[in-house]
Amino acid sequence: MQETYGTGGLRERKRAQTADAIHLAAAGLVLERGLEATTIDAISERADVSNRTFFNYFPSKEDAVLGIDEQAVAAELDRVRDSTGDPVRATFDLIYAVFEASGGRHKNAALTREVLQKHPSLMTRQMVRVAELEDRLSAIVAGWLGDDPRFAGDTESQRLDEARVILGICLATVRVSMKKWASQTDGDPGGAASAPTDPRTTYERAITTLRTVLEKLR
Repeated sequence: MQETYGTGGLRERKRAQTADAIHLAAAGLVLERGLEATTIDAISERADVSNRTFFNYFPSKEDAVLGIDEQAVAAELDRVRDSTGDPVRATFDLIYAVFEASGGRHKNAALTREVLQKHPSLMTRQMVRVAELEDRLSAIVAGWLGDDPRFAGDTESQRLDEARVILGICLATVRVSMKKWASQTDGDPGGAASAPTDPRTTYERAITTLRTVLEKLR
């Protein structure tokens, strides 16, 4: 049978499985031994890959612990590049796509939260990774604004500045909400059956919070 190399093809699935194995090994070791005591050699051994393979997926152990897969992030950015409708909502979806490709996948969400609770400095790394993508994200949002009648009369330079403002507001809102998500425990009130909320629910609440604040400021 011929391999499928398109989206969701065999190669992509195998790559995602290997990246996930390395991420799970790294996160598990950090919970057991601590961040400083966890080495790339130990991560590679537990994930049953070579160090060379490790670096094909992650540039550092911190990125492996968080699951920040550069190729997965790039693929998500390409996937969500085309969007219509509300630019604020679309920007939140764009940020969430990057978050999911950066260790925030639902199946690993509980593990990611536990790691961030014990090592909050890693939250900074996750947000820095998004900030490093700011120019690319702003360009995508500016492209959406070009298709929005409300911004059609602006110059490209104006739309890029406007996109940066929208992205900055959304990122700040997400940062607050994700810190709250990372600090949740099983005994926290408010979630279903007192369980922590999942990342997507946290994002939805962030959107609602932002809209409420903007409405009050009018």
